[in-house]
Amino acid sequence: MLTYVMCRHRILTKLVAVIEQWRFRCMLKILITDRLHDSIAEEQKVCSQYGLELIDHYCSTEDDIIQYGQDAVGLLVSYATITKKIIESLPNLRIVVKYGVGVDNIDIPSATAKGVYVANIPDYCLQEVASFALALILMGLKQIKYFNREMESGSWISQPKEKILYRPTIATLGLIGFGRIARTLAEYARPMFKEIVFYDPYYEGTPPLYCRKVDDLKEMFSTCQIISLHVPLTESSRNMIGYECIEKANGLILVNIARAAVIVFDALVKGLDSGNVLFYGADAFWEEPPEFSDKKIMDFLTRDNVVVTPHCAWCSLESEKEVRRKATLTIAQVVNGIIPYNILNANNISNR
Repeated sequence: MLTYVMCRHRILTKLVAVIEQWRFRCMLKILITDRLHDSIAEEQKVCSQYGLELIDHYCSTEDDIIQYGQDAVGLLVSYATITKKIIESLPNLRIVVKYGVGVDNIDIPSATAKGVYVANIPDYCLQEVASFALALILMGLKQIKYFNREMESGSWISQPKEKILYRPTIATLGLIGFGRIARTLAEYARPMFKEIVFYDPYYEGTPPLYCRKVDDLKEMFSTCQIISLHVPLTESSRNMIGYECIEKANGLILVNIARAAVIVFDALVKGLDSGNVLFYGADAFWEEPPEFSDKKIMDFLTRDNVVVTPHCAWCSLESEKEVRRKATLTIAQVVNGIIPYNILNANNISNR
């Protein structure tokens, strides 16, 4: 009898193990193509809750993503470029989610054509990025980099005559793009500035009473002392700030929390040389990371009136966890038949 019980126990144990292996192989898979964060604990929590398998493999090429994503229903993407070839080579793919806001590294038309959803996380770092933009604006208003360098060189300048310093309450702040981050910045900046105006031909909402919409981009450059950029990089926004806009400016503080490519680099340099642009502060660069061995680039980055940071405006302990959790949850919702609010091409894809 004892032998029978022991034998039965061994058989049941093996059967349970086989069932668990089968269940694991049948779990829907998510591939993390690349990531900046050290831990995947937030992603694992969501996957465990929804019965999803997480594949964490750094992919440096198209072929890597195709190889490791063959069974994946979803991709979690930081900077990897998701091309038409990748999308068409993954038979089970249902959704691509960006760890962040900008999706210019994802071929959305190809995804849409194949019925693959594309999503971003547009609201995970509103406070972080808006406050970062305000910090850059204040650096420009008070020329902090210039004064700090003077101190480092042993020079004490208590009454600079060659630098323009604006009192905030006489300055007009212009926002190009009026999405969530720009509106949060406007709320923060409201008590500080004389007026806040915005240019956004796609904005259809009712702006707050303290913001006024303008329809002429060049007029904004001629009337604003401060302009902050908050537009996604698209074919229509690429190089939208060129010579004509910058030549209209006079002592402008220009802040870019969007993508560097919305500005023509040579036009910006000319504006900084001429004084049309007093200060340029950005959390983006034309090539990320820059080619630091290039003298032209280093001459630009080391100017007294330029501050560029390495795409870090989004970062805080809270936002890092939030973006990972929300990105994974977006995939979990889609595979369970829910279309979340942050799908970018939902209107162009019929229910699957």
